[in-house]
Amino acid sequence: KLGATGLTSLNFSISIFCILQGTGLMIGIGGATRYSILKSKNEQTKANGVFTHSIALGIFIGIVFFLFGIFFTTSLSKLLGADKTTLPFTYTYLTTIFYFSPFFITNNILIAFTRNDHNPKLSMTAMLVSSFSNIILDYIFIFPLSMGMFGAALATGLSPIISLSVLSTHFLC
Repeated sequence: KLGATGLTSLNFSISIFCILQGTGLMIGIGGATRYSILKSKNEQTKANGVFTHSIALGIFIGIVFFLFGIFFTTSLSKLLGADKTTLPFTYTYLTTIFYFSPFFITNNILIAFTRNDHNPKLSMTAMLVSSFSNIILDYIFIFPLSMGMFGAALATGLSPIISLSVLSTHFLC
């Protein structure tokens, strides 16, 4: 149903998705590295501060992306190359992805911190569960539920929430 137009629209959106992911990875890997250094020096209070600041920064930047998505998605879609045929699909995908941006960024931060807090198996499990969930939800939302481009974006947006649910066991236990 989406065909070439849907794939084209998705390709216009991928660069923005990469920026979201890269932002989370940058904060997460940098913060988690600093966290590990401080923990190795037995500076637990400072290490906890790095964790808190990394999460707060990630949520703040995620909210900025969210707001950007509310107000500027049409302009951004056109800037990325969308035309009258692809604009509705690109707009739908980008808007949905922007709405989930705090989750994408926070997920990447928590994956890095969990891995550096001596739980790499849980980080890997969260990533795998998230990825497979995205694949399964893509199929369900696009084909049986006929949700089109919104379904594809929703599946992608739900995947970091699923990952965060898995990662939460590290912080709750």
